[in-house]
Amino acid sequence: MVDEILEIEVRLTSEVLTSGERKKYNFDLYTIDYEKQEKAVKAKKDTAIFDYSKGFINLVAQVERIERETEYEDLVGVIKPKTTIIQKEVFDVDEIVAKIVETFKTRDFEAKIRFPKGEYQKENLPPADEIKEIIVNSMKKVGIKSGVLIEDNANRIFKAFQTLFRARGSTIVLERIVNKPKLISTKGLEKESVAVGAIKHGSTIFYTENFKDECNNGMVDILQDIIDDESLPRSASKEVNPYCFKTPVNVVLTKLEPERKFVETLVNAHLCEKLDSWIKSRDMGFYSIEYSWRKGEHPTQGSFNPDFFLKVGKNIIVVEIKSDGDDSEENKAKHRWAKKHFEDLNKELKKAKIDQKYFFHFVSPKSYSEFAEYLIDGRLFKGEFRSSIEDLLEN
Repeated sequence: MVDEILEIEVRLTSEVLTSGERKKYNFDLYTIDYEKQEKAVKAKKDTAIFDYSKGFINLVAQVERIERETEYEDLVGVIKPKTTIIQKEVFDVDEIVAKIVETFKTRDFEAKIRFPKGEYQKENLPPADEIKEIIVNSMKKVGIKSGVLIEDNANRIFKAFQTLFRARGSTIVLERIVNKPKLISTKGLEKESVAVGAIKHGSTIFYTENFKDECNNGMVDILQDIIDDESLPRSASKEVNPYCFKTPVNVVLTKLEPERKFVETLVNAHLCEKLDSWIKSRDMGFYSIEYSWRKGEHPTQGSFNPDFFLKVGKNIIVVEIKSDGDDSEENKAKHRWAKKHFEDLNKELKKAKIDQKYFFHFVSPKSYSEFAEYLIDGRLFKGEFRSSIEDLLEN
């Protein structure tokens, strides 16, 4: 019990560096203040139409091959890393079209089917080339150039063609009066700490070989003990190549596995060369976004701080990390309000002739590989990235 109490009292601290090489990774951000009003808007009545008139179906970003890093222990007890290329199962577009056409032929329709080029019914089914055109347009919208779909996206296509759109209830929309953009610097990032005892239960500390120069003396000894302690999980501490640790803080602390895996993605040599700098934000006080949602019958107000800010030239990528499948009503509200926040911010920055643009995304581990690839090749900045968790939240 005494040991556990001591572990709670002894803490590791992440703070902004004021000297040394990595202080150059500080950067400026903008936010906006606004006055808000909620307005209930009734949804339209059920149209009884399969509606594909917009010409595309929302898909998520995809890569067909992913790298998985694992560790294995050889016969003499040496632990070695191994990188494996995994090929995902893919489906050809023509194969998907054929299956949809067959579904149309065997299904009883009580409603019309609306396509961009016209309306169809059971007696007059949509032609295969129009179905294919919608699928191809859907792929282009999220930057899929391979001509094939992974299973996740193929299922989205099938599901979309089998769902009758139904009326929604009242929707709460946000009306804002936006003030001028306000400057925030990462130099103002407050300290963050974690108890040493939490390292045993999923927390991770990321550091570089220069940590003895970047941490205070008391923390150096604590961190060295953690590094040397073979009884701790391997995820407890992670040494990062200083070249890839493009953040202005002495160490980065993560509390849960999704955060840890995302930091591992950022410091991977494949991605880090594309980043100018990045920060892991704080849980409160640095960059706050207000949101509102209904918990049962009661409206609830709240605010949250996005987890990561990534700088790539004049572009700022804002990332909120969630677990796979976490599509709670509260997260839907956070996503909706934050998305509007950054849309408004981009408009105000353009008016003020400030050369900076924001890209906001909810991301979960399932989409980390796609996030990295779309950032590296620039598709993310064309608005083509859409994660699996965003697809759940928006639907």
